[in-house]
Amino acid sequence: MKKTIIFALAAMLACSFAFVSCGQSGDSATSVVGKKNTPSAVVEKSLKDLQNKDYKAALMQTEGIDAASEEDIVALAELAKALYESNGGLTDYEILGEEIAEDGQSATVKTKYTFGNGEVKEDTEFLILTENGWKMKMM
Repeated sequence: MKKTIIFALAAMLACSFAFVSCGQSGDSATSVVGKKNTPSAVVEKSLKDLQNKDYKAALMQTEGIDAASEEDIVALAELAKALYESNGGLTDYEILGEEIAEDGQSATVKTKYTFGNGEVKEDTEFLILTENGWKMKMM
């Protein structure tokens, strides 16, 4: 139970990235994200999923999500849905920049996004390199 609560809190923080992040549309955003993709591609894939209201798919780009139960993932997707829909959904996004650390194990992606209610925000997403490729970091 404690593990589930900790994961839920961490995932809620990860969901907040989308609340303040945005990427640019494009065909590469719909491709499968793997080891060879850049941190920007991972963020863009997640944001494209959010824009398409596929909240579960967006969560799959988050570090540690593979350890969560299906029930937890569904609950987190519902939370993300509520957050986004309360702001009119994610209508547009843009990747502003990417920086990979010297050691190649972490990265930041600066983003800008626009919600259906007209609100525009900029944010920085933090990613780490895992054995399965780049994943958005839970903070």
